[in-house]
Amino acid sequence: MTQHTFTLTVSCADQSGIIAAVTGCIAETGGNILNLAQHTAVDIGMFFCRVSFAGTEGFTEARFREAFDKIAAKFSMDWQFFDNDRKKKVAVLVSKTSHCLYEILLKHADGELDCEIPVIISNHPDLAHIATSFHIPFFQVDVKKGKHEYERDLEEILSRYDIELVVLARYMQVMSAEFCERWDTKVINIHHGFLPAFKGAKPYHQAWQKGVKLIGATGHFATADLDQGPIIYQDVITVADTCSVDEFIRMGKDVERTVIVEAVRRYLSHSIFLWQGRTFVIE
Repeated sequence: MTQHTFTLTVSCADQSGIIAAVTGCIAETGGNILNLAQHTAVDIGMFFCRVSFAGTEGFTEARFREAFDKIAAKFSMDWQFFDNDRKKKVAVLVSKTSHCLYEILLKHADGELDCEIPVIISNHPDLAHIATSFHIPFFQVDVKKGKHEYERDLEEILSRYDIELVVLARYMQVMSAEFCERWDTKVINIHHGFLPAFKGAKPYHQAWQKGVKLIGATGHFATADLDQGPIIYQDVITVADTCSVDEFIRMGKDVERTVIVEAVRRYLSHSIFLWQGRTFVIE
């Protein structure tokens, strides 16, 4: 029999008795803990915790929330509670490059990304055939209308499909500050470079000119500050000085595939904690 599971995330100033209070409340309201991951960031005195648990007979969300409210008040916690049966709705935005889109769709089809992908949106028609092959609606937005006008069209589509997370899978348009503010921590971008170096256009060309020995990719939250949002996941590979720019790009695509999926997976599993613009990934 499949268990009905939930995820609880907690962040607060570090202090004695937090774990005992959290686990005790779960047990007392009819929950059975399946996994608990916690971390104390000693540099800032902050405590972060992610708990996955199953609801046994008699457990109800309302009962748990009422009980945990008292715990949260005592420790001044920021907390969120998620029903794992409820899948987030994710929109994928693309331009002309397909490898990140394919990776997301294939991982989703294999059950490795626990979400729904009800729509794909692009500023070009080139990848419509991929959406068709995966039976997902495809929309093209007209960026020539102007940033604010086309973003209104974009947000109308996002609203129509009740989207909760936007993934920029090599979507080559800079989002406005207003859009980033409205979708704060709900837009994940893949930068085809190892941030914070080589931001902006043609990072592989910049890296080649510098004679780098590593190339990588960065999954991060999109902010108004281009390619400088809080980092979720990064990966790198070594490269030889004999490699050309084209070889950098080819090898870099493999890293990008991994990074975009891992960044989205961590978001969907509620593993990302934010504190003053810095991420802590607790799994």
